[in-house]
Amino acid sequence: MIWTLIVFTVLSILMSSMFFLTRQDLKETVALEERLQTYYIASAGIDLTYAALMDPSYDPKKIESAINEIGNSGNKKLVDTITIKNNGVVKGTAVVTISRVTVDDKKWIQVVSVGKLVGKATEVTSTMRINEENTNQIVRQKFGE
Repeated sequence: MIWTLIVFTVLSILMSSMFFLTRQDLKETVALEERLQTYYIASAGIDLTYAALMDPSYDPKKIESAINEIGNSGNKKLVDTITIKNNGVVKGTAVVTISRVTVDDKKWIQVVSVGKLVGKATEVTSTMRINEENTNQIVRQKFGE
């Protein structure tokens, strides 16, 4: 009888531990999936903004108009919200901010996109810089930085 109680107690502790670890792993997996989806929404905001700025069908290009509108002070910023859809269903929004920054004595247009999933609190930021003198030179932030 005592051995039965000891075995039952040990098995109960093991089962509780396994249940707890499985639940934590599931929560972590869901959070990582949500963060990854949010990253792709922020990245889509960057890509759509870059495509609009570099579209050759506009004369002058929108990047030149953005540079003129922001001005030399760098204090002014352009902000827009882009709705990201997949198969006609809204998946999230990307709030895009365009500003001017100077890095290593070079002037850059910085595009910052903050992605957010619909109905979720997670926000992920993605950043890209475009060299003003050579608009083919871009620098993108890596995921997690």
